[in-house]
Amino acid sequence: MSGGVDNTIIITGGSGFVGQHLAAELSHRPNTNIISWDQPEIDITDPETFRRQLEAEQPAWIVHLAGIAAVGTSLKDPDLVRKVNVDGTKNILQAVKQLSPETRVLVASSADIYGAKANDYAGQLLPELPLVDALPQNPYGESKLAMERMIVDEFNDFVIRVRPFPHIGPGQKLGFVTADFASQIAAIETGRQEPTMQVGNLEAERDFTDVRDVVRAYRLLLERGQVGEVYHVATSQGTSIQSILDQLVALSGMQITVKQDAERMRPSDIPSLIGDASKLQAATGWKPAIALDDSLKDILEYWRRAQ
Repeated sequence: MSGGVDNTIIITGGSGFVGQHLAAELSHRPNTNIISWDQPEIDITDPETFRRQLEAEQPAWIVHLAGIAAVGTSLKDPDLVRKVNVDGTKNILQAVKQLSPETRVLVASSADIYGAKANDYAGQLLPELPLVDALPQNPYGESKLAMERMIVDEFNDFVIRVRPFPHIGPGQKLGFVTADFASQIAAIETGRQEPTMQVGNLEAERDFTDVRDVVRAYRLLLERGQVGEVYHVATSQGTSIQSILDQLVALSGMQITVKQDAERMRPSDIPSLIGDASKLQAATGWKPAIALDDSLKDILEYWRRAQ
């Protein structure tokens, strides 16, 4: 593993959905010291909360996951999303450059930066496009695009960027489609909700990757990826939201009525977004290993236990 003086890896947002799975993935590596940076102790918008620890630890890597990921939140408070996702990332990268120059950083961006540009690739796999081609359709995507531009302009010599497509799995919070569906089904099964589900746009097609496959890709990039590069993390398979819903309902076996909720319908939704992950596969040998059926079973079981 390249990077700092030892095998210390800092995960920002380590207690979050992806961060917890990444910590579990990295825990299998020998002689790896994993440090989680989370609120309230560490606030990426306030460099004074982490500069001293960064200078003391001199980590080999920082995996920067902390940020606001929900599109719905970005629509309500775009200024906050930019402050966290863009300014917070810049704070970390500036501190690394000044205080721990041997550290390398893997930064999670998003396929949401492509926005309307994805429509030019309908029926095709979307490759890693240059930033000039990105046309984000919401403040979340705009923040990730601004973040990437800042990285390329100022910090590209020690940063790997990843653009994951939608990732799912046990532990994901509400506000994301599979969690929203599975939580409602689990509540219906226990009688806590009437047998009617509220849903948004079911026609969109997305490339869903299990979070456990996503974090394995991140681990492999720490070991084999190239700084200055950007990589998709995707299965290269599209699945409609309708199909996701149908599979989860079938797993339940309940008779459930489905109603579309205007509040859940996102503006400017992209009909299809499917990623080409061949660059990641060539660099690391990564391939998705967890079938969508298994992901959905695990998600539903998680929400059943959470009832």
